[in-house]
Amino acid sequence: MSTEIKNLIEKVIRRVAEERNLKLPELADSTEIVDELGFTSLQVATLIANLEEEFGADPFQDETVMIADVRTIKDLGDIYAKAFASRETQAA
Repeated sequence: MSTEIKNLIEKVIRRVAEERNLKLPELADSTEIVDELGFTSLQVATLIANLEEEFGADPFQDETVMIADVRTIKDLGDIYAKAFASRETQAA
């Protein structure tokens, strides 16, 4: 995952947490979105919608990408990195 992707994901996580009055621990690649950040399923959906808007891409349209497979910030970043790599390959 690139630093740019990671930074944007963390920015959106902070924004969603702030909107929901959640106190966040220090964020790391291994931070679990539900178990450590305390995000509910609705907050995860809000996070994904905000990321789709920020990135201009929805990697979950690919039927092989399952939201249930996303547990950590790294998982989320890897999914977006893979989606962007796939998009670049198709454009070439």
